[in-house]
Amino acid sequence: MIETADSRTAILDAAKQLFMQDGFRGISMRQIAEAVGVTKAALYYHFQDKEGLFVAIIEEYLTAMSVLIDQVTDTDQSVREQVSDLVQRILTQPPEQRSIIRLASQEMGNISQPNRARFLEMYHNRFINRIATLLQTGMEQGELRPIDPRLATWTLLGMMYPYFHPAPPTQMLPAAALIDELLRIYFDGIAQ
Repeated sequence: MIETADSRTAILDAAKQLFMQDGFRGISMRQIAEAVGVTKAALYYHFQDKEGLFVAIIEEYLTAMSVLIDQVTDTDQSVREQVSDLVQRILTQPPEQRSIIRLASQEMGNISQPNRARFLEMYHNRFINRIATLLQTGMEQGELRPIDPRLATWTLLGMMYPYFHPAPPTQMLPAAALIDELLRIYFDGIAQ
């Protein structure tokens, strides 16, 4: 068997792919164990159950997003440049990475209330509130028009949501030109 840390990573990677392919209810711990090449006992050594594994995938992604936001905001760039950098970094992640948020939102109804509450707390503290704070800073500095920063956050994420899919149509791949246009529309609108 592979090393413990490597086993955990392999399990998370395989489970992520299976969850995206077949949904939370569509896979079993046995299928995950087979995909990784470990015994069910080894799988249960790392994760108590399928729900714990699912939440671990989401938590790992939200932790990575928090680190990404730190990297973007720990610069001397303007808020607009920081938001642009954040959007570009998120949308240029591999599709299976950036689609974790969509997967989480689609499958939340299939997990227990305590884990749903845990996800929402992590999602807001590590992602949503951090973006809202960044936008609020831009508003306070006069760089952005003063509006509700949470509304501005949800609007930005709503524009990005079609690209949080494991396999978007080829014409919808977030190439640099598409990302630039999305950001232009977000910051400047579509009026002449």
